[in-house]
Amino acid sequence: MSLARRARRLTPVLALSLVPAYGFVAVDAGVGSAAAPLAQSSTLEHVKQLPYELRHGATKMGGTDLEFVDLDVPANRVATAGSTPIVDADPDKPRLQRTFSLAGSYENGLQIVDVTVPEQATIVTSYDCGVYQGDVQIFTREDLGGRTFATFTQDNSSRSGAKVESTCYQELLDKGLRKEGQKTGTIILDITDPYAPTAVGFVEIPLGSHNQTVHPSGRYLYNSNSELITNAADAGIEIFDITDLANPEHVTTFALPVRPGLGTDSHDLTFNSDGTRAYSAALSQTVIIDTTNPEAPALVSSFMDPAINVEHQADPVTLTDPILGERTFLFVEDEFAGAAGGEQTCPSGGVHIYDITGDLENNPVKVGYWNIDDVTTTRALGRGRCTAHVFELHEDEALMNIAFYNLGVSVVDLSSLVGVSLGATGAGLKEVAFAHFSDSDTWAVKAPYVDRDGTFYIYGNDQ
Repeated sequence: MSLARRARRLTPVLALSLVPAYGFVAVDAGVGSAAAPLAQSSTLEHVKQLPYELRHGATKMGGTDLEFVDLDVPANRVATAGSTPIVDADPDKPRLQRTFSLAGSYENGLQIVDVTVPEQATIVTSYDCGVYQGDVQIFTREDLGGRTFATFTQDNSSRSGAKVESTCYQELLDKGLRKEGQKTGTIILDITDPYAPTAVGFVEIPLGSHNQTVHPSGRYLYNSNSELITNAADAGIEIFDITDLANPEHVTTFALPVRPGLGTDSHDLTFNSDGTRAYSAALSQTVIIDTTNPEAPALVSSFMDPAINVEHQADPVTLTDPILGERTFLFVEDEFAGAAGGEQTCPSGGVHIYDITGDLENNPVKVGYWNIDDVTTTRALGRGRCTAHVFELHEDEALMNIAFYNLGVSVVDLSSLVGVSLGATGAGLKEVAFAHFSDSDTWAVKAPYVDRDGTFYIYGNDQ
């Protein structure tokens, strides 16, 4: 099947933005009104925008990461929240299931959005948790009655942004889970009832949580503090046992190799599905870690790619390439200049692909590269960043969703991985849908599911 025909079968991909495109303006300057797309492919349609409640003096939405989860809910709560019609997201399960997005933000808390019916997406809870990073992870603990939890982060580099007067910090203080003055680290929330989340744990980390990742067992938390080269002597991933959510214990700090460059601490980390490997994008290096024993990880390999400016995210995926066959690949994304302000030439940071099949994880082989094909400058865009940022891989459907800050969102076909391509041109990955607004600043774009042969919805979280 030709690429053009395959792209047509994706028509129409519908995009829904979780926050207004007016992410950089004050609430009284039009936040929540629809903005005409500056550029949009025929395969993607803008559906809806949801404004956040501004808190703690914030003047913008401040959207960060987002994740999805299906939860049991009583039918009367759905009606009360105004999200209709009452559709069951999974009729095979005994109770009514609804699909929720948990969207983080700077200062404005955690937005819990019912997206079961995408066109009628509704914020059912805006949980007051004034942090300055807002990375979100979701996990379930069967040993705790199948309850579902979320983690939410506060970085050290912006510790002054922590709003200790907000609900989450006060709940932790009242329950004896946090001491006065403690701000930085990861907050653990019980979201089993998405209409009434509550703080149940706090992992204090002096260097802060830029990002964090919960092991698939739900019992360990690996912290990425993203400290710069000034912390090289102590660079490492802090590991905590969170079996007792109310009393997390520091198990060890996994030392990372010291590398020249911006820094050698972990910026972000992803586990494989069975939790036996972790992949860290550590600013100036990629690190593959054996986590068969989560309390005693072992280094598999560490490598640098001079073509990468700032290692931001590294995710594994097993795909069948027409040249290489079925292989395990590692996608590493370059957040050029750390998305710092100032004029940039676009495209800048992109996606680098390595073969890590079998023993190749000891010495990964680069096989591909992809980036957008928008040739412009951030001055022309009126903004300061157009680099790749948070991406999401859908292995079964061989698709990737990826955010590019001012250049919005893209959906990319992963049917072929070998080679270099820009947009839909070249060998390797091919862009099949894109959209950005004149005021886009998209931090992350994800989807609860995708369907390469039909319609699906992607959700962007804008700054």
